[in-house]
Amino acid sequence: MTTTDIDVAELYHENSKITLFENGDSPGSLPPPLAPGISLERIPLSRCTGPGAMPLEEAIIRRASTRAFNGGVALAFDMLSRLLAFSCGFTAAAGAEGGGAFEFHRAAPSAGATFPIEAYPVVLRVQGCAAGVYHYEPSDHSLTLLRSGFFGRHLARWTLHQPYLADASAIVVWAGVCDRVRPRYGERGYRYMLLEAGHIAQNFSLLCAAYGLGSLCVGGFVDAAVSRLVGLNEITEIPLYLTAVGVPRLR
Repeated sequence: MTTTDIDVAELYHENSKITLFENGDSPGSLPPPLAPGISLERIPLSRCTGPGAMPLEEAIIRRASTRAFNGGVALAFDMLSRLLAFSCGFTAAAGAEGGGAFEFHRAAPSAGATFPIEAYPVVLRVQGCAAGVYHYEPSDHSLTLLRSGFFGRHLARWTLHQPYLADASAIVVWAGVCDRVRPRYGERGYRYMLLEAGHIAQNFSLLCAAYGLGSLCVGGFVDAAVSRLVGLNEITEIPLYLTAVGVPRLR
């Protein structure tokens, strides 16, 4: 093998993973794979008519990492809808292109409009939404249920033992689809995926601050466990970042 045969981005990603062994877990602690061929439930999210009233500068000042969530209070379904819409959803039509199709503006910038980031909300406590693993579809602003169940304690363990995460309302897994950027940008596309995940997570965190919610961005997690939970193959689809949201606990 020559050096030109090595995908440096893939090599880096593999060597920077946190393993089950490093987290004190065994392979038997992995969740079962998602069942293939199941009929997936599609849940429309509430429509968002406009931004909130808090000025951006105030939201930036208020943004802070939260490690004390009130597990006794559920997040409103409409609030989850707004967080997803204004962090990574479609925001406006950009104009007509050939054949009458429309391009749309998105809430976060993306290299070459490749949009490699997918959002997988793991719902723990959201009003009117059963606990489970979902996929967010921005094109029609909906959630697809992938796996039912409460996974708060699992994610608290798989994020290097952060027990307060089990009290969050939801934990969003931001995943990268490598094949969307690799054909156009080669190995540099890996950088663009990381940048885009950061753009979206910052949007999400500032929205949380504007709505009086707590948030926490997490970069340390057991890759294999998180991938298995949301159904990623860890080859062309990889977890990059997690963001928890919830009602802050008053001290």
